[in-house]
Amino acid sequence: MSALKNILLLALFSITLMGCNDPESAAAEAAQLKAEQHPERTYVGENNYYIMESSEHAAFGRKKELKVMYQDFPRYFVEKAKEWPKEDLNDASSYDLPRFQFAWANSSSEDEYESGLKIWSMKTDGTDLRLVTDATIDLTAVRNLTRSPNNRYVAWAGSGGHKSVYDLKTGKVSNMHKFTSPLDMLWSEDSRYLYFDDAINSYARWDSETGEISEIDFQIRTATASFDGKRMTVLDFGVLVVDANTNEEINWIGVDRSLSMNERSLDISSIDPEGRYAWGSNPSFGFFFDIEKGTVKQMVDGFVPAQILGKDAHYSALSKMTYVTIVDRVEDKVWSWRAFSHGAMSGEGILYNGLANDGLWFKGGK
Repeated sequence: MSALKNILLLALFSITLMGCNDPESAAAEAAQLKAEQHPERTYVGENNYYIMESSEHAAFGRKKELKVMYQDFPRYFVEKAKEWPKEDLNDASSYDLPRFQFAWANSSSEDEYESGLKIWSMKTDGTDLRLVTDATIDLTAVRNLTRSPNNRYVAWAGSGGHKSVYDLKTGKVSNMHKFTSPLDMLWSEDSRYLYFDDAINSYARWDSETGEISEIDFQIRTATASFDGKRMTVLDFGVLVVDANTNEEINWIGVDRSLSMNERSLDISSIDPEGRYAWGSNPSFGFFFDIEKGTVKQMVDGFVPAQILGKDAHYSALSKMTYVTIVDRVEDKVWSWRAFSHGAMSGEGILYNGLANDGLWFKGGK
């Protein structure tokens, strides 16, 4: 019996030793140890984690009283982007809220991959951070971003206006335009075409089905909504509504022409996903456009600028995603929080999947 006992003990020791030499087992043990040492952290992979922190006080608006809201939001610590989950079109849970998309280098280390610009996304409530694509890693800057209405394609304009498209379904990158050009881009309502600035006063479209590029005869601006067969575009001095098929003008909603050029020029502009409302402002005035009614409200004080405008103009946000600032424009509430511990943004964030959850940016009636 003692000999059999010794054999069993030896076998158990061998199994344990084999387990210790298994890299996956060692990684799991290391992750478990970290989690035990830092119970406030939620680990994502071996080297990344987030913590929940309260939102902060923020003075935001132009002599506009807003109620500061305090609640916990994730703050992300991403050391190894390769370990971070990628956005997955088949994961319906990622698309139950509208989402922000932005270009971010997650690390300032000497690691070329980790310090390179990549495109990321997260829900409007700060949760579900996802890596969209690392195809931009060699760029020094991402100047503009846009996402197709079906969420499948993400397009970016890099330094000098060079433009590319990433297909989330196939992982393919298409280089549409390799020469210096303006930055504006716009998707068709059916997500087939990406319209873009080809050169100064020259415009083209990329066909996602054929890959062909052809010239078009209408002007492109990023602050445009394509919806219900119409294009609603925020221009320098107002909003233009045209038939998306014929390009014929349906309506023009202009600001007060008695103002000087500087007073009526829209330096900051945004439009909601359905093209029902738009915002424009400059140092002198704010302008709120009700496109359905064909009206514009001019304001001197008591307004909140909207660099990103949600459905029905219920929510708006600043476009810098490192420090997220969201305003409930219906109930005059504001949330501000630090989404990332380190890293560097390039360009401005955008909104996509904007009609999810009926356009509301938080769940549970917040």
